[in-house]
Amino acid sequence: MDKDLGMRPKPKFGISDDAEDEMLNYQELFNRSNMQPSAQVIREPKVKRQQSNENDDKKRKPPNVDLTETTVMRPVIIERDVSTTPIQMPIPVTDSFPEAKHRGNEDDLDKITLPNVKKASLFAKQMYRDGKLKTCKELKETKITSTNQHIPRSSLITGTGLGEVIGERDIQRIHDENTERLKSMDENEILAEKDKLLNILDPKLIAFIRKRSKKEGDEIIRINEKTTAEKMDVDNQTEKTALPIEIDSRWVHMNNIEHEKLEWMKDLPKPSIQRTIDETNAEGVPARFDFKGNLMSRTADIPVTAALHHHGEEPEAAGYTLDELFHLSRSTVLQQRVIALQTLSNIIRQAHTGIYDRDLQLPLIPKLIEAGILFLIRWAMDEQIESVYMVAIECLANLIAPRKDEEILSQTNHWPCGYYEPLLTPPDIDLGEKKSESDLTDIEILEQDLIKCLFRMNVLKRLVYLFDRMKLLPSSTITIPVKHSFHILIRMARHSMTCANQIFEERQLMDFIIREFIPEISVPTEEGHVYEHLLPEALKFCRVLASHGSTLAFNLIDRYELNKRLRNHLVTAVNLSSSLQDNQTLPELLSLWRVFILQGHMANEFGSLMPTVILPLCQLCIRQMPNMIISQILVQLITLFDALIIHVTKFISKHRNSSEDLSNIVNWSHIDGLFDMILTIGKQTMIETDEQIDLDALRTVCLSCLASFLTGQQLLMINLLDLPIKVKQIRDQFFEPILRLKSIKRLIENVKFETAISSTNSTTNLPTLTQRNISPFGFLTALLRLTNIIYQIDKSLAVTKKFISQLMLTKNSEIVVYIKNMLNKLTSTRTRKTPWFEQFEHIFLFQFIQVIKQEKFENDLPSVYYEILLSLLPSLLKGYHYLAQEIFKFVFFDLSYWKRSNESELADLSLITHETLCLASNESLTISSSHRTLLYERAIEHLPSLYTYYKNILHINHSSIDLNICDIHFGNLFQTDDLFKLNIHYSYTLIDVTWPYGLLSSLYTNVLTIKEDDKRLEVILNALRFVYILEMKHSLILSKMLTKTTRFSMIAGIYLLGSDIFLEKNIADYLVAFLNCFNEQHLLQKLETRSTIQSLMTFFDFYRSLVDQYEACSFGDILYSNYLLVPLQQTYDIQLRKEVWIEHSTILKYIRLKPDQLLFSLETFFIPYENDLEMIRYYAQVLLTGTIQNTIQPLLYMIAVHHLNAFLFDQTRSEQFSIQQTIIKNLQTVSTNEKKLYESVINYKTFSRDGPVMFTTLPSIRMNWLQKLLQ
Repeated sequence: MDKDLGMRPKPKFGISDDAEDEMLNYQELFNRSNMQPSAQVIREPKVKRQQSNENDDKKRKPPNVDLTETTVMRPVIIERDVSTTPIQMPIPVTDSFPEAKHRGNEDDLDKITLPNVKKASLFAKQMYRDGKLKTCKELKETKITSTNQHIPRSSLITGTGLGEVIGERDIQRIHDENTERLKSMDENEILAEKDKLLNILDPKLIAFIRKRSKKEGDEIIRINEKTTAEKMDVDNQTEKTALPIEIDSRWVHMNNIEHEKLEWMKDLPKPSIQRTIDETNAEGVPARFDFKGNLMSRTADIPVTAALHHHGEEPEAAGYTLDELFHLSRSTVLQQRVIALQTLSNIIRQAHTGIYDRDLQLPLIPKLIEAGILFLIRWAMDEQIESVYMVAIECLANLIAPRKDEEILSQTNHWPCGYYEPLLTPPDIDLGEKKSESDLTDIEILEQDLIKCLFRMNVLKRLVYLFDRMKLLPSSTITIPVKHSFHILIRMARHSMTCANQIFEERQLMDFIIREFIPEISVPTEEGHVYEHLLPEALKFCRVLASHGSTLAFNLIDRYELNKRLRNHLVTAVNLSSSLQDNQTLPELLSLWRVFILQGHMANEFGSLMPTVILPLCQLCIRQMPNMIISQILVQLITLFDALIIHVTKFISKHRNSSEDLSNIVNWSHIDGLFDMILTIGKQTMIETDEQIDLDALRTVCLSCLASFLTGQQLLMINLLDLPIKVKQIRDQFFEPILRLKSIKRLIENVKFETAISSTNSTTNLPTLTQRNISPFGFLTALLRLTNIIYQIDKSLAVTKKFISQLMLTKNSEIVVYIKNMLNKLTSTRTRKTPWFEQFEHIFLFQFIQVIKQEKFENDLPSVYYEILLSLLPSLLKGYHYLAQEIFKFVFFDLSYWKRSNESELADLSLITHETLCLASNESLTISSSHRTLLYERAIEHLPSLYTYYKNILHINHSSIDLNICDIHFGNLFQTDDLFKLNIHYSYTLIDVTWPYGLLSSLYTNVLTIKEDDKRLEVILNALRFVYILEMKHSLILSKMLTKTTRFSMIAGIYLLGSDIFLEKNIADYLVAFLNCFNEQHLLQKLETRSTIQSLMTFFDFYRSLVDQYEACSFGDILYSNYLLVPLQQTYDIQLRKEVWIEHSTILKYIRLKPDQLLFSLETFFIPYENDLEMIRYYAQVLLTGTIQNTIQPLLYMIAVHHLNAFLFDQTRSEQFSIQQTIIKNLQTVSTNEKKLYESVINYKTFSRDGPVMFTTLPSIRMNWLQKLLQ
């Protein structure tokens, strides 16, 4: 073992506190070295020291300070009032000296006892003897009486403003007079006077007096309480009984009871829910947890013996808050640290399951990370005490690797396309002003990426140290910590390929893991022993590493000879057939081997073991069925067969025309013998047993593997005549019996309730996959996959049998309900993240629609099936290129569906009165319903070519082999070798939501890079054709996928693609048609102009670009002007109107639209009236300067006149009167040159498509107001 392996990682700076031996070693080395010091101490000469001391004294000598200047004088001197103080005259003395006091005989004083006093002084006894001292009881009574005498005083009259003494005297006099008068009155007279005062005085004054009286009353009560709380005259026996324990007379000061110090010994009050959300507690009540992580009710009556009340705040409430647990975790008491960390670990584990989602206001995991729990765990991992660092490992594993995630990933691993592993990578780290990640602090990295923060903390080296240290501990205590350590490593490896390579390059860690947990020689498993034994978690860790690519998988095999190690353990497992039912490592070993084969490695080794090891192992498992472990072994074996079939099919397809010698390489002859074995295992699943879940998994892999076998044989065209025979065998012995199982019907019934969900505790810096339960889609997808290939081999079965329609499309079918719910889910939000496990639903939906299409044959599919396929595309995860390709093929080539006409979809526009529109190029466009129908039919004819166009621009054609069969499970694995990976990002989607617009959605840069005009024109036309088809056929789907602003901007952006593109007649035809479609849907009046265009920029920046382009090269085009005017409607932001009317006022002379040339609603430019004064001034300015004229720009002229007229005759705002006068006078001044402008503004009545409508005679109310303005 290496010396460095047993050393704990050191801190970056200094020496750790516990490294005492190292400190002594350093001290000894220093003493031995006799190094010459860099600085020496030299004693200063005596003369210099004296001079230095004198200088110091001078420095310390205080400066001369004039104390008179700092004297503080009181500005006002208040003389004490001594008018009532009695003057005592001095007593005359006869003697020359004062008389000496004499206490008398002390023996007489000893005999005197004072009542109620245990021990009295000599002075007290003398005063008692002389009659000058009252008893204690009399003194207390006098004190209480005197205190109570001060209480009855006037609570209304305070004497404020009177002298200190005179005021008190007058207050008492007035109070005595009032008291005497009240005594002379009977009760009726007092009540009558009271009612009289209540009627005379102000109610507010009465309320004030009552409030003051209540306050004084409270003070009196408190004084009485304090008085009665004084020490009473009690005997010793009473005091003794008041104490909680029997006291000894020798104990000092035990006769005084200090109640506040005895509070903790009292019984706790009953718990209540007094602390609720209020003004002082706005964030709610702190959650309390028990030691198992369960949320505690505040009203639960938990006994104190449960040890849940040992905290400071609210001791009556059982359980610990997170703050209290964090505090305990840093305690100096070992047990408290362990309990706190264990409880936090349990809380985290529970939180990942979603158990707190309904009870807590905010997700718990992000709050814990923000509070710094990761640093708390790291400190605990550096402890020397086993119990502390073991529970710290468990806490870290529960934090970053939710148990439910790994469980469901293991359960879906054998599903169709279940070979993909998720990459749990957060967004890229934002460096801010820093140059690199090394410049960021640990906290800054933690806020963005928790796993990278673990690498920064040297967690890998810490785990190496802990692995080595735990090896020396008893086996019974280390099994769980070792497994938790592997959970941490697995989660770190799932982060990214960079992190996986970083782990692989940690040589000490990898060498230790392979040596100790994947040994060369298989040793019989002993209960509780993990070191030097094959560990399933170590195999899974290697599997996750290998999934990051063929290179990493090859390096694993090559460096550690994993092929030999795995072969040895597999052979040993077969030889020890008696312990096969207890072998929990074999399923994970087979799963690792499957990944190696999918990456192109170790297929030949497996083929060589087929006759001697693999097939005998299958026979052993079949004989020992049914059993849980045996079932798991068979599941992984058949999944391994499936991977081998795909590998061989892919290899033969690529090297079919090669001249290489392939005799020593596994080929189809190795595969052909597996068919009967798989079918035999499939028949075994028909046995009724209590282990339904395991048999469902076994049925799933049998269905999927048989489908892969038939697909591979058909692709390679090997023994094609034998395929129908095998199909019949599958149908008779396995497929049709499965359809009759009751459990299958239960699965279908549960489909409508099952769907993937997003984790509530997932954060940007720590993504998780948490799924509540396993869904039935794995089995149903495998069933559909086999059905599809059976139909392709024997097409008559799809029409005659209709297996799936009879099984799933019954009356009140749950599948139909699920499809509708799924469609709503896919289109519910425009920016949704795809949950990881939803990928299986995508495959299920496509396979289902594909099979139903074959069973329908000549009948048309419902429209909802096409809608959900189109909605699926933006939700596909990266890696599903083949599925996207097949969906496009399915949608684009079904011309019969697109040719179904719908009158409501092709309705004519009622607002269009002209059927022709002249472009700037002098070409005429036809505007009619028949022309729109013709455009739609022409676009449909281009659908097959549109399939190739979209497949290329979206980069979804990644298959290295041209497959002529639709199978997603097969197709995904037939990618080119340099692009093939078995892991994909957990939420990154393959296709952007704006995919229908093709290259138009990428900021138009891709289109502008095409130099050839013909190619650029074709690219634009292809996008316009398909989007137009969707707008006519599925506008509802587009409206749910994209915002109205995005849909309008994508089409209007055509004008930014060149100076003359929009003049092409084919493109102009679609631009007119789109404008008509948008107007039909009332989209042009509902744009969100303050939003951001999806995949582009803000709408304001987009519109500014559109205006600049219009100014540069529009040629006053009527169609371009229509698009430009859309955001100038009165319902939109005033800044957009100012952008044209003020900032780019030069383009007004080019917008020469007539009112009847506007292709959408006219009234939105006139209603509501303009109320911005700046716009009103510019309307007046452009009219007065002649920038716009009725003969040249009739629409703009009518808009300006309309709003200016409404402003001038607005009589509701007096503050505008001066501005109105100024404008009307300017119009009068200009009227000498052009009387028509003044008359147009003054006599304007309303707007119309034929032009302004004028008053022949102004109404009297307008005439009077006009005369007032002209005064």
